[in-house]
Amino acid sequence: MATTREIVKRRRSVGNIRKITKTMEMIATAKFRKALNRAVGSKPYTQKITELASALAAGLADQTSHPLLQRHSESNRVVLLALTSNRGLCGGYNGNVIRLTGQQIRMLRDEQTEIDLRVSGKKGIYALRFMGHSIQQQYTHFEDKVTFAQVADLAEELMDLYCRKQIDGVRVVFTRFVSSARHYADVLNLLPIQPAAPAAQTPESAGHPTGGLNIEEYLFSPPAREILDELIPITVKTELFQCVMDSVVSEQVARMSAMKAATDNAQQMIQALTRQYNRARQSQITSELLDILGGVEALK
Repeated sequence: MATTREIVKRRRSVGNIRKITKTMEMIATAKFRKALNRAVGSKPYTQKITELASALAAGLADQTSHPLLQRHSESNRVVLLALTSNRGLCGGYNGNVIRLTGQQIRMLRDEQTEIDLRVSGKKGIYALRFMGHSIQQQYTHFEDKVTFAQVADLAEELMDLYCRKQIDGVRVVFTRFVSSARHYADVLNLLPIQPAAPAAQTPESAGHPTGGLNIEEYLFSPPAREILDELIPITVKTELFQCVMDSVVSEQVARMSAMKAATDNAQQMIQALTRQYNRARQSQITSELLDILGGVEALK
């Protein structure tokens, strides 16, 4: 059985750890609120601009063909971009993305597709290297305050590779944020862009090629082709930026939950050590009293 001094020392150590985890929980909570405002604020814009670009592309399918809408397989090469974090202590956040990335790698290899693996975040870089995967590009600058310009540079590089037919597609493995209680690893097919599929026919949308958006009913200035040429690159940049925003806010939620669980566990351990200390101290006092009584009896 541990001595009282050892128990006190261990309880003090656990108490110090609890202070650290509690502080990290508070920091993660503050960062989560800021990241949540950015992620939630940009999501409606991302959804609407994606819907508009898809519907417009489907409506102009017979009139124009943007390079980012065309499917090709000349290079037999796909960019796989995994978004992880630079820091740990965030539960299963990084592990889920890394496992899904491994599944995508195995799937592409089974299809005899060459992989251009790109990883954002030190945790993903170290883990995938340890697993034996070759990483072509790595990024460590997508921090909590990532800007749209930083993401736009990467999106322009990927679009340029696709337009020059050096790659056949772009897949992004990230953590999709739904709410503070639900976030999960997901895969987004960033390129090529998928035009909107025709919706179910209704009396109002009968005869509309996109299930409600009839291009002939609108007057475009500038022409619809020019709008589409400008809209599609913005859509790609916005979707990639939303993936990064979802990953950032999901990381903070995961870290906040992990640190709260660690703080609660430390508190329970402190209580258990306190009870153990009280029992050990009581046993020690009883033993000392018995020694005193034994000495008194010996002096009689």
